[in-house]
Amino acid sequence: MKKILLICILLMGIKGYAQTIEIRLSDKQSDTPIAFAHFLYDTQKGVATPKGIIRINFIENAKLILSHVNYGKVEVPYEKLRIAIHTGILKLPQTHISLLPSTVIARRNSKAESQTIQVSSNDKLSHDAGDFLSQSAGINGIRKSGSYGFDPVLRGFKYDQINIVMDNGVSATAACPNRMDPPISQVPLNMVDKVEIVKGPHSLRFGNAFGGTLHFKSSTTTFSKTAKAIGRTTGSYESNGKIYRTEALAGIKGNFYNFGVFGAYSQGNDYEDGNGTRVASGFNRRNVGLSSLFKLSKTQNIKLSANNNFAEDVDFPALNMDLREDDTWLVTLDHKINFQEKKLASITTSAFGSFVDHEMDNLGKDLNPRKVNAVTKAETKNYGARSEAIFQLGESTLFAGIDFKREEAEGIRTRNFLMGQMQGKTIFDNIWQDSYMEKSSLFGEYHFPIDELYFVASARLEYNRAKSRDKAEKFLLANPSDPSDHLNTSMSLGLTKDLSKQVRMGLWLGRAERSGSLTERFINHIPVGRDPFERIGNTDLDSEVNYQIDYNFSWRLEKSELSINVFASFLRDYISASIREDLSPLMPTAPGVKQYINIDKAEMRGFEVSWQQELASNLYHRADMAFTYGKNKELNQPLPEIPPLDFRYSLGGNFFQHKFHTELSLRHVLEQNRIATDFGESKTPDFTVLDLNASYFPTENISLSGGIRNLFDEAYYEHLNRAVKGSSPLPIFAPGRSFYITIALEFL
Repeated sequence: MKKILLICILLMGIKGYAQTIEIRLSDKQSDTPIAFAHFLYDTQKGVATPKGIIRINFIENAKLILSHVNYGKVEVPYEKLRIAIHTGILKLPQTHISLLPSTVIARRNSKAESQTIQVSSNDKLSHDAGDFLSQSAGINGIRKSGSYGFDPVLRGFKYDQINIVMDNGVSATAACPNRMDPPISQVPLNMVDKVEIVKGPHSLRFGNAFGGTLHFKSSTTTFSKTAKAIGRTTGSYESNGKIYRTEALAGIKGNFYNFGVFGAYSQGNDYEDGNGTRVASGFNRRNVGLSSLFKLSKTQNIKLSANNNFAEDVDFPALNMDLREDDTWLVTLDHKINFQEKKLASITTSAFGSFVDHEMDNLGKDLNPRKVNAVTKAETKNYGARSEAIFQLGESTLFAGIDFKREEAEGIRTRNFLMGQMQGKTIFDNIWQDSYMEKSSLFGEYHFPIDELYFVASARLEYNRAKSRDKAEKFLLANPSDPSDHLNTSMSLGLTKDLSKQVRMGLWLGRAERSGSLTERFINHIPVGRDPFERIGNTDLDSEVNYQIDYNFSWRLEKSELSINVFASFLRDYISASIREDLSPLMPTAPGVKQYINIDKAEMRGFEVSWQQELASNLYHRADMAFTYGKNKELNQPLPEIPPLDFRYSLGGNFFQHKFHTELSLRHVLEQNRIATDFGESKTPDFTVLDLNASYFPTENISLSGGIRNLFDEAYYEHLNRAVKGSSPLPIFAPGRSFYITIALEFL
């Protein structure tokens, strides 16, 4: 009846009719609400609610003008507005993904979108989120295993210099000092809908983003007027390594609830590289969890999610030990309340925690002679809370909040000597020294326009406190005092301007301050770097500081888009490591001991370029390139573990009404000859790899995909790959040619 009335109103053309009409603004790709969009309709103006609702009084032949930082300025023609009034929904395509220097990895649809790296069904099967992210030209991974635990490197920043979070706050702390279990390995990709990659210290809402943020966001949860079953199941097989993967989701949603249970299982064996050499890469990984959302009222909801990851018998040929078991729990509880027609738009409060129980040993290593059996058991905890309020102040939006996070680590390495003077003896090494670190922070982010400029100002004030409750004797010789408490200040200011409907430019200035991690402060005689030197923490480390400038430019036409990001990072008190001649190693195989120190000055600079073009209605191609230059200015030499220039090109097409999609992908990486020899680096050659994939969607609920990775069986390895342990260490080579197939069934 309401629709009939609206149609009559439109046909009658009653100008100034007083009936208030509601239209929901939503994203064309994800169907998520577009909150806080500004609108101008004749003389009427206002801001969309957090649910994307705008309210107007209909006026004959008037144009609706929308403005949003992610969608630009949009003029809605009268005919399109009539349809939106009839349906109650107006969908907008993103003209610019974000104001920030960023990339968004979003859930796949059948057509490739600019500035979007697609998350396919095969990606959701991935057992390692670090490997998944390596499809982006701007992200590389430190690899110590052939198939597991890839630690991301973003523009040369790594480890705790990158803020890795899921759903606004939850993250994990690696229990293994060598990061067999990096935080990113604990992300359940089968429950992720998109990943926001923010480059630089410019997004400070979700933690101290020293070099960048990797924010994994789970699927958008919806309700149904009637009870409705939801589900998904996917399976795949990969020939090289005989890798089996499967994942599934089952649940139900209704008027006030949405409940789902999910799980995944993956296992693989050794693979062959392009030379036909077998690489130890066996793994076994499974996870199970639940996600539930309950509507408490029209304006409030509460969400509970829990996930258990379990890995066992994972080969790490570049390390002295293999992973025997890793048992991890991640738990989050969120409450959100929305306020209608008020400056205070919403308040979101979260509590979260992760708990890692990790065991590794050398019992499966082929050692000749075997001098010692070593077993390490370690535990970490990472828990905290966060509360954020969103204010809508006219045309401006303010995010303000407080958060707290605590990390704890403890673990003992047991060494049973089988030969030599120590034969029959057992030694216990206190690797983490029962250490902890607390971060208490205030943060804010303010989005506001001035004329044709959009500004984003962000700040975080963090009080950092750390301590060890069980110091080892040898550690005390190098660190007689406890670490100092730090007050870290981080801030960023950026502006963007739409020079036209096609061109946007942005300039960002940021300063971030980061205290040393638990490893950098408290690790006790463990070889955790690229070289075999044992590392020892430094309780006197100063906070490292990053002064960074980013410039981004995007030019979008109807059938093509060019995006350019350029950055320069000036680092003060950069945390590195140097040899301590006065300290002796615990293990006779180590050449010495390095302690973490501050370097007065270092720098990193580089760029990312992306260009996509629609060649025809069903053909497209895309090129991406990324490069980073790093330098230790104190020693006038390159910084370690900086990836070389990475170029990627893809040519794809959608056929048979987008039911069939195919893509040919080429990747070329240049030689890396800028190396830090004092950190065990050596030059790496260039390589070129070609992949081919295809997908078929016979119905909306079924998809089939397959392809060939490393089509020409190229023998190559990445610059960041660690070397296989042995008498003649060689880098871990990537898999050779591999065929794969995936089948997915979905009903949501």
